[in-house]
Amino acid sequence: MPKNVINQLVKTNRKIILIGKNGQAEGQLVDLSLTEAGVLTKRGAQEGTDLELVFEVPALEDFITLHINATVIHRHNSENLIYLKLSFARLNEFDSLALADFVDYKTRLLQLGQNKY
Repeated sequence: MPKNVINQLVKTNRKIILIGKNGQAEGQLVDLSLTEAGVLTKRGAQEGTDLELVFEVPALEDFITLHINATVIHRHNSENLIYLKLSFARLNEFDSLALADFVDYKTRLLQLGQNKY
């Protein structure tokens, strides 16, 4: 895993689905690291709530759909949406590799001065 992505938080704009015990909600993934994600959604969740975060990333020379278990560690209102900060539960090796590849790609784009989502 490249050292520059271990604690790197990157901005992105990808569609997500949050799945909880009482339903699911669509939203946007706006921040991503190897351990956390920030999402905007119309339907919030309380801190401490366990959710499944589902999203697709271009990684490892393919488009990969990730299903990551996470816990809400922060929430606040943001315009007409709710911002949730999610802390990932233990990731399997494949999910870790896919996330690292995507975060590394986004980091390299940022270093090149490109802001592509």
